[in-house]
Amino acid sequence: MAKLFELSLIVKHLPKNSTVAVVKRIAESILDEGGFVSKIESLGARELPYRMRAHGQLHSKGSYFLLDFVAPPIKIADITDNFKRDVDLIRPVVFNKEDPLPITCTLHQEIKPPAYRSEVQKMIQEAKQRVPISKRKRFKLVTSVGYNPF
Repeated sequence: MAKLFELSLIVKHLPKNSTVAVVKRIAESILDEGGFVSKIESLGARELPYRMRAHGQLHSKGSYFLLDFVAPPIKIADITDNFKRDVDLIRPVVFNKEDPLPITCTLHQEIKPPAYRSEVQKMIQEAKQRVPISKRKRFKLVTSVGYNPF
């Protein structure tokens, strides 16, 4: 059963056509392992937050990419191994991407005044069921000293 993954890439600073070739090579390596790429997003080229060492070189600039792909989970180790060997990649990181939780619209509840909202009414009911502070059991400090040293 295939799962959805996200690949965060930092490609070393190259000319535009070479950068495209690197990303294409990465996508083809995913295809070779039995996965398929659903989205490729370029986040642009920029200065790295700090100098990074990869394959014996120091890099201060890089191009950032996000790739969403679906692949069998048992192939992820092979895919990441291929990425680590690619000399044009500075940081390849694969994340497990979960399906987003379903969101139900509660706008009709949110536009009501606070006193009429169901969660506020629930809090009011809980407050009424609490024991008042004046009726709670108080702690008595009893020592054999005969006085309170505190």
